[in-house]
Amino acid sequence: MKITSRRDVLTSVAAAAAGLPLLNDLAGNGATASAATAPATASTATGDRFPSNAALYSSGSFREGEHWMRRFRCTPRAELLDNAAGTSNPVRSTAVIAPHGGGIEAGTSELCLALAGYKPAGAGDTLPVPESGVPQRDYWMFEALASSAELHVTSTHCDDPAALAVCGNNLYAVSLHGFTPKDGQPAKQILIGGRDQRLMRNLAWAFDRHGFTPSAPTPELAVTVTVAGTDSSLNGDDPANIVNRTRTAAGAQLEISTKLREAMFGSFGSAADRRRTAGVGDGNQAHFWNGFVGAVREALDRHELGLDDLPEPAAYSGTP
Repeated sequence: MKITSRRDVLTSVAAAAAGLPLLNDLAGNGATASAATAPATASTATGDRFPSNAALYSSGSFREGEHWMRRFRCTPRAELLDNAAGTSNPVRSTAVIAPHGGGIEAGTSELCLALAGYKPAGAGDTLPVPESGVPQRDYWMFEALASSAELHVTSTHCDDPAALAVCGNNLYAVSLHGFTPKDGQPAKQILIGGRDQRLMRNLAWAFDRHGFTPSAPTPELAVTVTVAGTDSSLNGDDPANIVNRTRTAAGAQLEISTKLREAMFGSFGSAADRRRTAGVGDGNQAHFWNGFVGAVREALDRHELGLDDLPEPAAYSGTP
């Protein structure tokens, strides 16, 4: 799997995204904006065949429903009638997206549906089934059905209308990606990036709480969680990154290593196998699947309540 930079930026788009209004106050989340400071000069080369989703869709080389597909849910934006912190209910306004689902970064589609509050099993030929007891959130995913490597469009160049609508309709967003660590690095990793610093802290705290640590009871359960440094090409802090195209101009990006995604499924070979065996198998699939899904759901719940003031685990800071 080829890792490509997600820091490419069109200056005019970046300027527009950086100028979006910050609505944390309206959501009862306090007066401090969650977005980080704008990144420095971005790089230019991506290695992708197509410079945008629009270019891919209009190329004629690949057809929707045959080579790729999109799935999304975009509900009407909730009206914020009471922004008094003492009386407001939590605003369920977080989108979950998987820009490189299907066969590109396998496992991210299934995780996207689960985090959005749907059961991944049986979601092939039928609509996703809502899971009881958890909120259903807006989601968007691009899924490759064939020629996976050629269908990768870097997140800073994502201009899919549904993706823009889903993210722009929500205050916050979290995106799911896959990557292969460099030689010598731990095989099971999560890299937390983005512009929403508060959401990133909530995610780091939740992963630690759900047992995703490098000091697990046994080596096979060890997961290294790192907050991406500003010099990382996978830090997701570019304003043009689709996950940051929210109503607060910020989101959080989760890069999940291949070995960790494989460990969540009893069979990783096909989309049907992944839907059928998510969290199921004769190994530690339940630990990794349930731990990841539970941690991210809890982090999103905390974030939507405006909670923060969390100590960052010392082992998780620094540059990967």
